[in-house]
Amino acid sequence: MGETNILKYLEKTSPQALIDVLNSDLEQTANQYNSFCQLINDRLSIKNSLHFDHQPISSSFDRQTRLQLMANIRNLNSVFNRLASLLNQSAFKKVDKGLIVPYDFNAWMDVGIKLTKEQINDYIKQVENVLKELFDFKTKYRLND
Repeated sequence: MGETNILKYLEKTSPQALIDVLNSDLEQTANQYNSFCQLINDRLSIKNSLHFDHQPISSSFDRQTRLQLMANIRNLNSVFNRLASLLNQSAFKKVDKGLIVPYDFNAWMDVGIKLTKEQINDYIKQVENVLKELFDFKTKYRLND
């Protein structure tokens, strides 16, 4: 996590492209998230056991695929929220113009009947914004892994 993360975006609308992009991005996000949580545990003594396991989305294009996608989105948002809560309770609070601003890491997408390219890319952008905040936190506190 030595530099900001650039996730892949969906360029063509096909079910296989959607699954490939999301699997790749979720795996990269899991690696960066887990690395960050380990880093704050080791270097800042913010004790935690936070961990995100990306469950690969199958390419069967059926109900199971949709359930796996929903589970990944829900689980990632949950671990993002737990990390935000942990950081908000720590001594490493975010301050803007002298005021404490709570960390708020959210990435959510409703998985409806039909997913559009725009919905997927918006979700990826939300995840990327959270990862950027984690990178900025590392930079601010000079945490190089």
